[in-house]
Amino acid sequence: MSKFPGPACKLLLVLCQLCVVPSLNAADSSLESDIDAIMQDWHGEVPGAAVAYIDAGQMVFAKAYGLANLEHGIPWRTDTVSDLGSVSKQFTGFAHALLVERERLTLDDDIRLHIPQLPDFGPTITIKHLFHHSSGLREIYNTLSLINWKPGDGIFQEDAQTLVQSQARLQFEPGTQYLYNNTEYMLLADIVEATTGAEFHAWMTDNLFLPLGMSDSYVMHRQGQVMPRGAASYARDDDGHFNQVYDNSTVQGAGGIYSTVEDLSRWVINFSQLEVGSARTLERLVESGSLADGESLNYGLGIAVDEVGGVETWSHGGSSAGYRSHLLYLPAYERGFVMLTNTPSHGSPVAALTERFLGDVLETSAEEGAQPDAAEPAAQSGADGSVYTGKYFSEELEVFYNVINQGGDLRLAHRWQGGEGLSYRGEDVFELEDGGSVTFRRGRDGSVQGFELENGRTIGVRFERAD
Repeated sequence: MSKFPGPACKLLLVLCQLCVVPSLNAADSSLESDIDAIMQDWHGEVPGAAVAYIDAGQMVFAKAYGLANLEHGIPWRTDTVSDLGSVSKQFTGFAHALLVERERLTLDDDIRLHIPQLPDFGPTITIKHLFHHSSGLREIYNTLSLINWKPGDGIFQEDAQTLVQSQARLQFEPGTQYLYNNTEYMLLADIVEATTGAEFHAWMTDNLFLPLGMSDSYVMHRQGQVMPRGAASYARDDDGHFNQVYDNSTVQGAGGIYSTVEDLSRWVINFSQLEVGSARTLERLVESGSLADGESLNYGLGIAVDEVGGVETWSHGGSSAGYRSHLLYLPAYERGFVMLTNTPSHGSPVAALTERFLGDVLETSAEEGAQPDAAEPAAQSGADGSVYTGKYFSEELEVFYNVINQGGDLRLAHRWQGGEGLSYRGEDVFELEDGGSVTFRRGRDGSVQGFELENGRTIGVRFERAD
């Protein structure tokens, strides 16, 4: 039996994809055809998407494209439920802003006031540091990938505290650097639970989703949780086939919210109508953080706050499994749009949607005077590779790595994760072929004693020689 829809399903597909909000202004009748053209790769019997446009406190346009489920030929609709990924972070921020107003916590609280089982690293880590990605804690995805975690493996909410409890030292002094971090937002969900005595998913439903009429919005709190009308997620392989990509984690706070473009429109409308929260709640949400040296981060409580061509923008994107999402809002104009899709394989329509919905007030062209990336230094062969080869152990991660010589080339190898090539950059520093670096450390006698590993968002993981 064909996995593609039969005549009846195809009729349903056409009807659902024509789900345009009736209030669309006839004077702007070209809008639908323009959005159709932008979303042309999402048309038909392929993974799909939904888009909604909000203007003056109303959702004035919404339309869905393609399929929410390839196996059963189920079309996307504007009430199809999809994973928001990191767009979820602003909901966590709004929750904390509400709790500040209710005098349950302050953003300057030491996080150990609410989660006392976390280790004392010396410097105080505040709730604000968590929101602004400046705590110095390990990033959970990058760190677990150093052990035996592979994309698609599950990560559970309790893993965040386990990771922090095993961390040997901070990556940097809190408040001195910005390094995007999901562990921090998972801890923020735990703080909501500790402060309110309610489970995070239940508190969010009772205090945000239901009061805003977001009846199709959920926090995934069980592995494999069934989402009503949920879209499956897909990615295209090298042979052109679409395969399922599973979200089997229970990460909350940093992600884990499933919603629809209709519900997200209600969320955006609340920015101007404030049915939940007050003007001060919203001010806290979008108040940009800064580092100790005064540098602005252009980032509030889980939402980017920027200025484009003199126009203030609030935005965030999201990525989880094969799901992608985007929210962009212009507070001065009370206009914005949301987009959800269940595949990254068609590319991103965000720039084109921004231009069509908001281009009349928002300059979206590339920055003038952009310089090409500087050329990377050529790999040097001056290092004697034999001094680096051997077995190394990280007590923090409880994991072994080997530095091996393979055909004259050095590689960093792990029993289950495979190996990566090492390119010498001088002064005992090597670049990893997939990104990151290894900096070897020598003793007083000049012998190599260990190294520190960096792979993007996780830095300074110490390994000791264990030959």
